[in-house]
Amino acid sequence: MIQEILHFFGRAICHQLEARSLHVSGETLSVCARDTGIYIGIFSTLVYLHLFKRKTKITIPSIKTSLFLLLFLVPMMIDGLGSYLHLFESTNIRRLVSGTSFGFALPYFLYPLLSARALESESEPVVKNRKDLFAPLLLSSMLAILVYYGVLPYYFLDSLIILLVIVWFGLCTSFLFSAVRNIFLKCALSIGVSIGFLSFLSLLHTWIVSLSL
Repeated sequence: MIQEILHFFGRAICHQLEARSLHVSGETLSVCARDTGIYIGIFSTLVYLHLFKRKTKITIPSIKTSLFLLLFLVPMMIDGLGSYLHLFESTNIRRLVSGTSFGFALPYFLYPLLSARALESESEPVVKNRKDLFAPLLLSSMLAILVYYGVLPYYFLDSLIILLVIVWFGLCTSFLFSAVRNIFLKCALSIGVSIGFLSFLSLLHTWIVSLSL
């Protein structure tokens, strides 16, 4: 039952092709290798930023840093587009690495905006020194290696990925409730909308697949 729930939410964002997914303890993860990498990257950077930046007045990265971070989006774009156009055949390790690179960069642009103080003049850029970049990058690389070699238990890893999917969509939808001052109510509304939206996408995916059969 737990596995069915995990795959239900995974279906909302992923094609779930077994050949393009990683296997842990003989089980297929709920999302493909590329999506697994994306959420590993997101997790690593979010954890770092929340631990070390949540009490600091931060804003989005500087232009120079932003351009550098955008370079991390390029590998997945090339790999995904090249694979889609049949220019070359991708592999799961390439999907995992390019996805991790892509996901690693995203929170640097979203996390600062969650703070009501992000636009204050005295706010400092979220990336202040090299550690702010390389610590999350190192963490995401280590996690990607552990995931690829199946070191982490299946249910722990799959549950973590789906939880991250829900949380990430919740963070994105939290902007809809920017007028809500109660933090607990805002979180509840954001997560509720996230779960509802993902459930809708999953059911839509199932319906479209059933029509094509």
